[in-house]
Amino acid sequence: MTNRIVRLAAWLLLGWGAFVLLALPTHRYAWLQQMDPSITLPPDANADSRTIFVLLVLAAVVVGQVAIMATAKTRNERIIAVVIVVAAIAPWASRQGC
Repeated sequence: MTNRIVRLAAWLLLGWGAFVLLALPTHRYAWLQQMDPSITLPPDANADSRTIFVLLVLAAVVVGQVAIMATAKTRNERIIAVVIVVAAIAPWASRQGC
C-alpha cells in the first residue's frame, strides 16, 4: 500500500512539474517581443527567483523519479524513470542556455 502511494505521488509530482516547467515563462516580458520584434525587453526583476523556483521543481521531479526507480519491480520501469529524468533536465538546460 505504501509503495502505491509513493508511486502515485511521484507520478503526480511529475505531471505538476512538467506543467510548471512548460507554463512558466523564461522572461516575464517575452510576450512583448512576440507582438513587436523591434521592442527591447526591459530587465526582469524576478528572474533570479523564477530560476530558483524552476530548479526546485526540477529537483522535485528528479527525486520523484528516483523514488519510482527505487520501488520499481521491472527493468522497464527503471529505464522509463531514467528517460523521464533526462527528458526533464533537457528543457531546463535549454532554458538556462547551456
